[in-house]
Amino acid sequence: MTFPRLLSSLILLFLPVLASATSIFDRLYSGTEAPLEFRLELPVDSLLAKVNGDQLAKVFFTDVNGEANTWDLEVAIRGKFRRQRCEFPPLKLNFSKKDLRAAGLETFDKYKLVSSCSADPLAGNLVLKEFLAYRAYNLLTDVSFRVQRLTITFVDVNGNHPDRVEHGFIIEETDELAARLNLEEMESAIGQPAHLYNPTAEATQALIQYMVSNGDWSTVLARNIKVYKAADDQLIPVGYDFDFSGWVGAPYASPSSDIGQQSIYQRVYQGYVQPDKVMREVADHFREQRRPVMDLIDNFTDLPTEDRTVLRRFVARFFRELNQMNINNSILLYDQLRGATAGVIPPGAEADAFQSMGK
Repeated sequence: MTFPRLLSSLILLFLPVLASATSIFDRLYSGTEAPLEFRLELPVDSLLAKVNGDQLAKVFFTDVNGEANTWDLEVAIRGKFRRQRCEFPPLKLNFSKKDLRAAGLETFDKYKLVSSCSADPLAGNLVLKEFLAYRAYNLLTDVSFRVQRLTITFVDVNGNHPDRVEHGFIIEETDELAARLNLEEMESAIGQPAHLYNPTAEATQALIQYMVSNGDWSTVLARNIKVYKAADDQLIPVGYDFDFSGWVGAPYASPSSDIGQQSIYQRVYQGYVQPDKVMREVADHFREQRRPVMDLIDNFTDLPTEDRTVLRRFVARFFRELNQMNINNSILLYDQLRGATAGVIPPGAEADAFQSMGK
């Protein structure tokens, strides 16, 4: 059984017949790397002062069907590290359920908006690289958060600041992903036993994090992942937030020393131990998707050539090393991925969840 068919049989067997209603995100989502113009009118002084609480705002965009949209909504600053560090903090968009319902849309109403942290062009490139990390995730599995790239024009409703144009993207709502794939979001995912996770989905998520060299996540602590339950009661982890990854290469990012990472560019595998058959099926699927992932980088000309070259080399090394590991049948693929950090147990985890099964 091929990887896509196996993953479908394990996770997506129970998909409902699609309803005619769509979401506000569906109106935005093109499924491509092209940006959509997004005009957001809001009180800039409150955001710069990082005032907590919702602020009234208005958004304008032309959707993927070519129709003009104007929506009243509320915005609020979000995040922890970026809220403290960024000149212009990341935002949460909160649409009115009543307005969505009146427009015949699904009532998914809260969306994360990622935009440049500062006016520095480097900050814009970091946003573009994080967007590409999500898009690579999408290429490797449907069980991932969809993202739509935006060119965001921030307009101060009080007229105290000039318009600000930034790179950005919007992320699919967590409940929307659950509805799309007929999954149920876990209210309390911290400390869920390793054996409850779908082996293929767990290994896929962990290998994606390994590919992008992200140490800033944890399954056992439910940090920077959402955990869903499938119709067969198996758990499905879905990662997000990659700004501390080697893929993005942010100058402010620091390695996760608690998992043995000495540099953000050092790949550390944090996945649970899984049967070698599962691990190699997942690896085979990644290897089959090498060309689409590399093309994603090569064709993204809005990122400077130097950045694309560095990123391409970084990702090519992952595929080259994964291929070498997969050829080696004398050592479990899991053991090869864990490598020098095999003795490091992620914080909060049980050691036996990372114990090699041996040959």
